[in-house]
Amino acid sequence: MFKYQDGSDVLVGDNVLIENGKTPGVVDFIITNEDEAKSINVDEVGIMLKSPPFGLVYFSKHWLEEDPLRFVSRAKA
Repeated sequence: MFKYQDGSDVLVGDNVLIENGKTPGVVDFIITNEDEAKSINVDEVGIMLKSPPFGLVYFSKHWLEEDPLRFVSRAKA
């Protein structure tokens, strides 16, 4: 459901940049439907990230349209 600007899928474990490319993060959880959103007490589908300066950060679909994630690399297996 969520894609980077180049069209590739956002996957759990991806290393990304947030805040217009200033801050690193790792995709922790992708919320793709209303039931999942309700289970974590948010109003809209989106992506939960782990970002060292902030801890867990939730970006709603609307927020991601304004400030898209920037892909850095896939998680190492």
